[in-house]
Parts: sequence; C-alpha cells; structure tokens
Amino acid sequence: MIKKIILVLMSLFLVWQSYSILSVIDKIEINSWWFTIILAFVINLFITGIFAFLGFALPTQELISNSYYKVSNPKRLKKTYTFLKVAIFRKFLLTTFWRSKKQQRKYFNGTLEGITTLEVQSKKSEFGHLIPFVVIIAISIYFIILGLITLAIITVAINIIGNLYPIILQRHHRMRIQILRKRMHA
Repeated sequence: MIKKIILVLMSLFLVWQSYSILSVIDKIEINSWWFTIILAFVINLFITGIFAFLGFALPTQELISNSYYKVSNPKRLKKTYTFLKVAIFRKFLLTTFWRSKKQQRKYFNGTLEGITTLEVQSKKSEFGHLIPFVVIIAISIYFIILGLITLAIITVAINIIGNLYPIILQRHHRMRIQILRKRMHA
C-alpha cells in the first residue's frame, strides 16, 4: 500500500513539474540544439513518467475497454511492425533495459499462467505509452502554435521512439498471444 501511495505521489510530482515547464515554455530562451533536445527529452520523460508510475500503482489499463486491446487486423500490425523495424527496437530493449532475466520473468515466466500475466502487463505497458503519446502530440501542437517548431519536431521524434514503438511492440505481443490462445482452444 505504501509503495502505491509513493508511486501516485511521484506521478503527481511529475504532473506538477510538467505544468511548471509548460507554463513558462514561451518565456524560455531556446538557443541551442542540445538544449532543445534535452528539453524535448525531459518533457517526454515527465509526461510518460506520469502514466508509468500510475500504471505501476493502479490497474490503469482497465480505463480502456478490452475491445481496444484486441488486435483486429494482425496483417496490418505485422506490416507496420516490419516497416517501422520495431524488431530492432525490441532487440535494443532486450540488450539494455530488459537484459535481466529476473526482470523478464516478471512479465513472462514460461508457464500457461505466465501468458495471462504477459497479456495484462502488455495492456498496462500499452496504456502507459498510449496516453502519453496522445498528450505529447497535443503538447507538440501547442509548441507549433507558440512558434517553437524545432522543439515540436524533436518532441514528436522522441515521442515516436519512446511511446509509439512500445505501443506497437505491446500490440504485437498480444497478437501473438491471441494466436497462441486460438491454437490452445482448437
């Protein structure tokens, strides 16, 4: 329970920090590429972190209906996955953030029960990237309105890598789970 409270408080802290940055963004002098990249990265990190911490603490994936999570067009998903080279992104994650076998077993332990855990975790992860993806796109539109075009472009680019790619990866996992479940019930 204490862990959940701390995670929610961390999320609220990031809401406040994000608001603090965005409320003065038009007053900040952005005069170098490095500063623009760092600012875009921090905005992406804070906004995504808000929903990540909430997802660790609460069943946020339940805020979206199960019909959303069902992959209804696997062929299109496979084409998108291949076109965007999400497999490279997946390999990057497995060699960096997900290198630990202990960490991987939290999501899938190799058992039939583990398939359900993987499915729930993929929904949590997707929700934790979907909402920030949409919010950051809206923020980028705000940047364009303010005339901060370079910041908007870099923010969107980081958003694509940091949120869109994980969304597609999680949907790909669930597509494979759906196929496996059909085979098991056939």
